[in-house]
Amino acid sequence: MTRKDPRSTEEPQPPVPVLLDGAQLTVDQLTTLSREPIAVEPASAALEHARRSWETAVRIAARQPIYGRTTGVGGNRDTSVSDGVEQDLRLLRSHATGSGPSLPDHVVRAAMIIRVNQILNGGSGLHPDIVTALIDAVAADDLPIVHARGAIGTGDLSAFSEIALGLMGETPLRDGRSVSRWTPHQGDALPLISTNAMTVALAATATDSVANWLEHSLIVGVLSLLATRSSVEPFAARVQAARRHLGQEEVAGRVRELLADHPVTAARVQDSYGFRALPQILGATWQALQRLRGTLAIEMNSSSENPLISAEDDAVFHNGNFHGMPIALAVDEAKLALSSAALLSQCRLANLSDPAVTGLRPFLADGPAGSSGTMLLEYTTSAAIAEIRMAAAPGSLGHTVISRGTEDHASFASQAATQLTDILAQARIVLACELISAVRALGQQHRDLDTDTELGAYLHRARTCLDPRTTDRPLSDDLKAAVKFLETMPNPEKDTAR
Repeated sequence: MTRKDPRSTEEPQPPVPVLLDGAQLTVDQLTTLSREPIAVEPASAALEHARRSWETAVRIAARQPIYGRTTGVGGNRDTSVSDGVEQDLRLLRSHATGSGPSLPDHVVRAAMIIRVNQILNGGSGLHPDIVTALIDAVAADDLPIVHARGAIGTGDLSAFSEIALGLMGETPLRDGRSVSRWTPHQGDALPLISTNAMTVALAATATDSVANWLEHSLIVGVLSLLATRSSVEPFAARVQAARRHLGQEEVAGRVRELLADHPVTAARVQDSYGFRALPQILGATWQALQRLRGTLAIEMNSSSENPLISAEDDAVFHNGNFHGMPIALAVDEAKLALSSAALLSQCRLANLSDPAVTGLRPFLADGPAGSSGTMLLEYTTSAAIAEIRMAAAPGSLGHTVISRGTEDHASFASQAATQLTDILAQARIVLACELISAVRALGQQHRDLDTDTELGAYLHRARTCLDPRTTDRPLSDDLKAAVKFLETMPNPEKDTAR
């Protein structure tokens, strides 16, 4: 947001709109654009492409049937309709049937931006004034209320029907106002809602947080390595070169970078997998996350509508581009990878509780004999891991047959995306337990790290948000503070500079 300096006599300049062309939107750009109201603008060539698609659809509909434009939808595919835009209004009103909680603003904003970009890719057959309506709503922060449940991975029908009614002024926005920005043209309803843009928005905005968690997990793992006097041999460049998985090499390189100013004398010949396999597991998780981001980037810059309107061919193609299986499989892989990385954190917590590993008292207790210390953190992580295990079940294994048998397969990509956010929430709890224990162990070992180093600065920030007392007491507030800490950037100075 541009703010005027009270000492300046110059008027603040309006922000330069971000240009969307239907082909080059990235996940990083999307997560940045979706954080707050933003001015976006369609590239003129892309907008003209969308206009030609609409003109082609109108022309073809005059000479042959087009699903959803001259017919009903789903099980009503063979029913001809001839009452013009009234059919579109009925379709939007009937399909605006979501359930569950309302989606966060940044997710709704992201979905609307994605949909604009997809329409500019061409192929939807939508009248281009929907582009203006979506862009203006995002810039003005006039966001419709969109329920989180309702899609099954074959198009976010209910979500975008709710967005449509919000744009039409038929339903209140999330601030209670009603603003009419758009009136559908004949044939606009189905192509607007035939998209996985909301599912992509859910998954894309989550990937930023998953990446942040992974960086925290790596740094917390290194703190635990110091506290447990573990070996640095598993992170040697020679070890990584022997296998050459890119993610593994990058993680090991980061560990070496963090430890460059902090010598470690190993207490054992070999350590548990929680330390020894950290590059392999976090590296594989990072690679899975990158594959997911690549899949989402394709979806954001594609025409996923059914039917596809081709101005170049003056033709309509009924198809299955709306099916979310590529998204579901990529999200499911990321879910499983993140789950395994969280399990690794639980393994390191077990090491931190073991006096044979740390040289400290059991459960890092401090006080009379028999004190419990951090014992209950193991219970907390076990409960969180149980939640993770249930959410990690592949959404893509779901199956349903609906609409009188005409729609007989679903990807459940939407459920997979929701599960990814659920796993992330629990993974933060697991890592928070490890962070509390690592900070306590290093404190009891009187291990202070130079705050001019990246690792030392991180430890200092973590210590300042945690209660320094080590006698038996409730740790709930520490957990809450640690989770909040893990939601921040792991290295604010580095990220700001970048």
